[in-house]
Amino acid sequence: MKLPSLTCLGLLLGTVGLLLAGCGKKEAASNPSGVKKLTIAVVPKATTHSYWKSAQAGAERAARELGVNLEWQGPLDDSKVADQIGIFNNLAASGIDGIVLAPCDDRALVSHVRTAVRRGLPVAIFDSPLDGKAGVDYINFVATDNKQAGVTAAETLLGLSTAPAFGGRVLMVRFTEGSASTRLREEGFVEKLGSQAKLKLEAQQFTDGSMAGAQRVAETLLGNYVKNNTLELDGIFASNQPTAEGTYNALRALRDKGVAIKAPFVGFDDSELLLQGLQNGIIQALVVQDPDRMGYLGVKSVVDHLQKRAVPLVVDTGVTVKTKK
Repeated sequence: MKLPSLTCLGLLLGTVGLLLAGCGKKEAASNPSGVKKLTIAVVPKATTHSYWKSAQAGAERAARELGVNLEWQGPLDDSKVADQIGIFNNLAASGIDGIVLAPCDDRALVSHVRTAVRRGLPVAIFDSPLDGKAGVDYINFVATDNKQAGVTAAETLLGLSTAPAFGGRVLMVRFTEGSASTRLREEGFVEKLGSQAKLKLEAQQFTDGSMAGAQRVAETLLGNYVKNNTLELDGIFASNQPTAEGTYNALRALRDKGVAIKAPFVGFDDSELLLQGLQNGIIQALVVQDPDRMGYLGVKSVVDHLQKRAVPLVVDTGVTVKTKK
């Protein structure tokens, strides 16, 4: 077999070099700055409620404005703690640049977040607190001041209950036990009621995290106070979107059966169904968060941290009270 000459080999190597150089120039042209585009993942508590779709919209807006890629992955609903842990750990190992997390359980996620942070992956917490320290275990916390929001809900209910007819009895439909945001909200509500004499907490119960589960709980609790075709309560509170929607459905069913309902109902968060409740008079007020802003500022916090800009340890995104007016 005849071997190629040195001249031919030189020409061949030169051609390969030109091809490789051409490929390099093409890649540089598609990314002129030469800087890798950041990828930030957001892990919400759930993906089905309109509340989380609003948070996703805010996160996507931040990603567009800041020029980063966004991964949005979460469990179907807030009760799927193990699913959220799996999603978080898979994303943490995938080579992304940072994570924004709304923990389903304030304790179950702690060790996983700490492990990711120790490995150099920045994590910001939003919506619901984590049992750790901002600036140490995670970058910062972006959320409603839930304790104060619960106080606001109680003050709203007190303002609506002008003349209690049944001893000031109040019913509270709670969310799941591991959810720190709603727990703080419920604590603020109870503490405010305990500071005055007009209304008192008569009964409360946790739900399974779903609207249907909340409706079943509400139907049972409300049924205990229906006498002579009248709901003998002076106030009702539900601490988030699925609990408020389930409670609304239960109250609407009672009203459709002809039960007289005079107790003002204060819900938390809003949705098309809850706004319908405001319009038809079954719901008197909604204490509403700003999940869009939470999603936006959560992503911004991680990007600012990666770009060595100062990040506030706690950001309160506030609440407003909606009524029919």
